[in-house]
Amino acid sequence: MASDPSAQSGQCPFSRIEIEKLDVLQKVLRSKAVEEDANVSADNYLHPDELGAINVKAFQEGNLAMSKGDAHRKRRRLLNQLVRPEQLVHYREEIILPAVQRWMGRKAEENADGTFSIDLAGVVELIFLEFAAKIIGIQGVESEEGMARLRGCALPIFGGLSAAHFENREEVTNAGLEARKVFVEEFYKPSLEFAKSQLVQVEAGDLSEDEVPLNLLHMIATEAVEDYADEETGVKEAILFFVATTGTSAQAVMSTVDYLIGWFEEHPEDRQRIEDMEFVSNALQETLRLRAPFVPYLTRLAVDDVDVDEVEIKAGDEIHAYIARAGRDSDVFGGDSNQFNPDRTIPEGINRYGLAFATGPHQCLGLRTVLGNDGKSGSHLRMVQGLFRAGIRRDPDRQVQTLPLKHSDDPRDQIPTFVSFPVILDNWSNVA
Repeated sequence: MASDPSAQSGQCPFSRIEIEKLDVLQKVLRSKAVEEDANVSADNYLHPDELGAINVKAFQEGNLAMSKGDAHRKRRRLLNQLVRPEQLVHYREEIILPAVQRWMGRKAEENADGTFSIDLAGVVELIFLEFAAKIIGIQGVESEEGMARLRGCALPIFGGLSAAHFENREEVTNAGLEARKVFVEEFYKPSLEFAKSQLVQVEAGDLSEDEVPLNLLHMIATEAVEDYADEETGVKEAILFFVATTGTSAQAVMSTVDYLIGWFEEHPEDRQRIEDMEFVSNALQETLRLRAPFVPYLTRLAVDDVDVDEVEIKAGDEIHAYIARAGRDSDVFGGDSNQFNPDRTIPEGINRYGLAFATGPHQCLGLRTVLGNDGKSGSHLRMVQGLFRAGIRRDPDRQVQTLPLKHSDDPRDQIPTFVSFPVILDNWSNVA
């Protein structure tokens, strides 16, 4: 826990407070004295610059994560409808799992020895893109061409939203802006008009309300909360959902596969445990503890003075919440806290995934989508299970590729963002 000395050089009266202890972070994130802030998130608060301002305006300002108070509570209650138990079953059984079969079948290439080669990054991204399209209400992705066009937006928009964390920030930002333009003009606007046309059909009696799917753009079209009357708020809400349901989901699945391959190499007798959903859930949660939120830290702004244990935070201070470091807190998770261990004993009152979904009023909306209502039935878990049933292993002839994060001497901050993840499937039997 430290203050950034450069922030106290006379340029600004506020400090940058870095927190990495799990118990302290948990209290801070739950405190009413701290809030989300777009400028802090974009590294445009203590040291404002043009790239930070672009990141705020184009990707962050006004989305759910940056909303506060009553506005946040109203939007949160509305959006909670998208993760009701019956919706989770619908997503898993009618969207995600069928997409796994379809895209794996299309993209796996048979080798001479009867195995199959595939780039897991591309396929997992396509699967979650279908999910994103449904939960947001995006039209125009029924063809492979439409899906390919949408896919071209996914990684650049993730980078644009998270640009402060990447070494080549200007390049990442520019790519994000270009992808945003495509997303808005080719997908968001036509899809919103489609949602509005459905409302007209319902009003005319040509369509029943039950025939209109529940999705984000329907909520925006009806202006279910007053914030959605602002066009830019709707755009950035859709961007947030797009990143959350594609980028972070894809990285969670690939990182779990990455860790489990290594675990099974060292513990071959455990490979049969892939049929045990509690084991799969423990593995995914252990992965999230170590790597989520797939950037080194989350940010908050102190709006009031608050002291948590020995950490003094003053109103106006910028807080860097090192979630993955907190997930490796040896006081909580033991002396081997830097290691992946799906059989880890977790102290009572502590979540196995640490603070991967954050906590407090801004806890991630997707927690139940990932793990399921019972912690063992989520779509991501079923996907991981299916990949290991198919005999997944690393491709010995091709290397993974990742986006370069800002340099850090702390190994806990070296969280990969996979761009390419080549694998071999030994037992894939559903190739079209």
